[in-house]
Amino acid sequence: MPISPTGRTSGGGRGFTLVELAVVTLLIVMLAAVAVPSFAGFWRASQERNCAWQLAALARQAREYAICHAVRVAVEYHEPERQFRLTAESESAQVHGDFEPLALAGAQPVDIPDAVDQVSVSIEGRPADAGVPLVFFPDGQALAAQVVLEGPQGTWLVNVVPLTGQAKVTQGNAQSQQ
Repeated sequence: MPISPTGRTSGGGRGFTLVELAVVTLLIVMLAAVAVPSFAGFWRASQERNCAWQLAALARQAREYAICHAVRVAVEYHEPERQFRLTAESESAQVHGDFEPLALAGAQPVDIPDAVDQVSVSIEGRPADAGVPLVFFPDGQALAAQVVLEGPQGTWLVNVVPLTGQAKVTQGNAQSQQ
């Protein structure tokens, strides 16, 4: 390829034209416009799913603590703060069923993310809005419970089996699980 006196190759333009760059930029913008809403939906769905799994982990920690320390432990939902917390029956309780906040290493309260529109808790088949917490007993059993987390991306269920106290997470419809 011959070189011109200015040091440039004379084989024609090898760069991109302004039109080509504009077309590629337009394609990138269009792909981003399609991908960003999909990513936002994926992010909300992962927040809903993670919340359900964190709640099941908190229930498992409550069960283990109840067995190891021979006390009743409760997972309580505090609606104004949109948060699940652990409480335990205090050894110095004057009244049976007097629960106090329980601070365990690694057992952080579970905050309900904004992606979750509605939280409903039922204990023994009744809505838990009457202040009844999910209780785990020293023998590993628990009250039958279902927590339903509903968001725009779907519904997640955390079911606690009464005989074993095991917490299970499923995705689906609350009516089909009861």
